[in-house]
Formats: sequence, C-alpha cells, structure tokens
Amino acid sequence: MTKQRYSFAMVLLLLAGTASAQDHLVTSRAADQRLQEAMAGRQADLRALDAVLASPQATGTLEALGQDAARLRDGMAALSDGELRDLATRAQALQDDPAAGLSGDVNQLLIIFLIVAIIILVLQAVD
Repeated sequence: MTKQRYSFAMVLLLLAGTASAQDHLVTSRAADQRLQEAMAGRQADLRALDAVLASPQATGTLEALGQDAARLRDGMAALSDGELRDLATRAQALQDDPAAGLSGDVNQLLIIFLIVAIIILVLQAVD
C-alpha cells in the first residue's frame, strides 16, 4: 500500500509540470509602471501636506510653536510612503470638511495635531 502511494505521488509530481522562471517574474514594463504610480502618489501626498502648511491657520500655528515651515517641508521628504499617506489623508479630511460641525477652536486643535505629527515624524526620520 505504501509503495502504491509513493508511486501515485511520483506520477502526480511528474504530471504537474514545471513552471518556468518567466512565469514568476514581473516584466520591466510592469515594474516601471508601478514605480511611476508610487512616485506620483508620493508627490500628491507631499503637495497635500504642503497645502496644509501654506494655510494661514498652519502658518500661525507654526509660528506659535516656534517651527519653520521650510524645515518641515524639507524633512517631509525623509518620511516613508506610509507616513506621508497617513498624514496626507488626515490633511485631506481637514480640507474636505474643515468645520465638520466643529467649533473653530477644535478645528485649530486638529491643525495643531497634524503639524505636531508632521514635526514628530520628520524628527524621527532625520535622526
């Protein structure tokens, strides 16, 4: 019985066929396209964050915190794609619905939180 199972397993292995190396490789065109998409997404995220930092509320908050917007912009380049995506999503939510039924004070606190998060991430990325 064991000999029959062994024989059966060998036949299955032989009939299963082999996959060529080409079956598992990504074409250079597909890789280039994916890289272009990732770069475009990263640039869009950087633009979204830059728009928030350029807002009058953010400028005032940065001044109150003693931070330089140019330094933060330079440091954002060191953030990972995931960190940028997270911050850009938060920034977009603030732009899409800035009040969202919240008072001006709460909205200001949300902007402060976003700026502090950017500062913390930039400092971690630079160190």
